[in-house]
Amino acid sequence: MEAPKAKPGDCISCRIVGTGTFASVGCYALWQSRAVAPGTPMQKRVMAGVGVGMLIASVFRWYK
Repeated sequence: MEAPKAKPGDCISCRIVGTGTFASVGCYALWQSRAVAPGTPMQKRVMAGVGVGMLIASVFRWYK
């Protein structure tokens, strides 16, 4: 019987780039949801949700 193979982890540069990308997209989405940005209030709520979701994803990506 064979021992289970361990999954290789990401290198540190991959983790930094992935985390930075999620965080940047999240910040941009939050920037687009501000009060003076063009769009309807519903669009701004959606963008705020996307922004928060991306920031949470960046935290999970870093600690994965």
